[in-house]
Amino acid sequence: MKTTLTAPINGSSFGTHYSIDIMNITSQYPSCAICHSKPANKTNSHIIPSFFIAMVSSVDNSYKRDKELLYTIGKHQTTAYIGRSVKEEDLRDSFDYISEERLAKLSKQTASKDYIFCSHCEKKLGEYLESPWHDHLFSGKAVSPDTAYFFWVSLIWRMSVFEGSAFKLPTHIEKGLGKRLNCFIQAKDKNEDTAPFLNKAPFTYKVLYCKDYSKEQSGFIYSEYDSKSKIASFILGDVAACFSFQKHRSFDKHSFYGLEEAFTSAPINDGYKNEAIFKVEANVFENFSDSIIDKFKTIRLDSDKANIIGIWQIARDRYGVKLPPRPNETFVRYVISELYSDSVKPGEKITHEHYARCFGKGLENIYGIRIQWK
Repeated sequence: MKTTLTAPINGSSFGTHYSIDIMNITSQYPSCAICHSKPANKTNSHIIPSFFIAMVSSVDNSYKRDKELLYTIGKHQTTAYIGRSVKEEDLRDSFDYISEERLAKLSKQTASKDYIFCSHCEKKLGEYLESPWHDHLFSGKAVSPDTAYFFWVSLIWRMSVFEGSAFKLPTHIEKGLGKRLNCFIQAKDKNEDTAPFLNKAPFTYKVLYCKDYSKEQSGFIYSEYDSKSKIASFILGDVAACFSFQKHRSFDKHSFYGLEEAFTSAPINDGYKNEAIFKVEANVFENFSDSIIDKFKTIRLDSDKANIIGIWQIARDRYGVKLPPRPNETFVRYVISELYSDSVKPGEKITHEHYARCFGKGLENIYGIRIQWK
């Protein structure tokens, strides 16, 4: 089975800057993050458009919603999400068992948030931007240049605001994108010209497309912003894109895990001409895949080491186990090797129980100590 990953890297998946009082949620909502005028009453609002999530994670390669099996790599743990239409037989390669209680926990969509948008703005994101761009990519339907441009505005802005430190644009850019997105939606509501908002467009961009790549290979969702080059870069399953926020609109210093040559060949989009999507062969994305997997391994290894040290302190402080202040390298290597044993299925490797079991085996084999976790 293919492995599908998203990688926030610097924080838990899709963290939000908004504080919500759950006890009063039925009577008092925060204001909508787009229009700021209506209550944010919508649940399950996608930070990344759902068709990208389905693209990288549908277990039957259908690219359809509710068929997802998605792993998200966070700073302290990897989490899984299972779509509601995934069949039990599709999970056997990834999990030992799925109880109803466990399935309920794994059915929480990690790529969405509750109470961030109002019903109106949520609906218009789909109607004005996501559906037209989806149909443009998958069905070849024409999409206006400004619609394509503001589709990317909406995605970049959402990623920056709601994903926390994992992908973060400078504050003035983030606020400018949010303001333009709101103006675009208001203009569309009134059937007014949206061109004035393109005159203040803060970026140009390039798009790569490798059709059906995620059906055969590992699918990834990953983003980063380089403050030196002022370029944001994304991989979204079969699609990769980069955005230059420089005044001279240069992509000369852009680097993104082996996609540099393809991006150099791709035309620049600015919202005034029909969007150009540059098609590439599978080997181009395969080169990226090899490079980004190495980065994921480093991220995961660093997180595992930090987690092991954290559990070590718990064992010393809470359970009174007589241990040195820090574990030695032999112990750390042993626990990590147990964590990623080939005999353990992917979905079982991410559980707290698996971590505790591997840690306990390390204590017994390296230090001769047994511990009974409570």
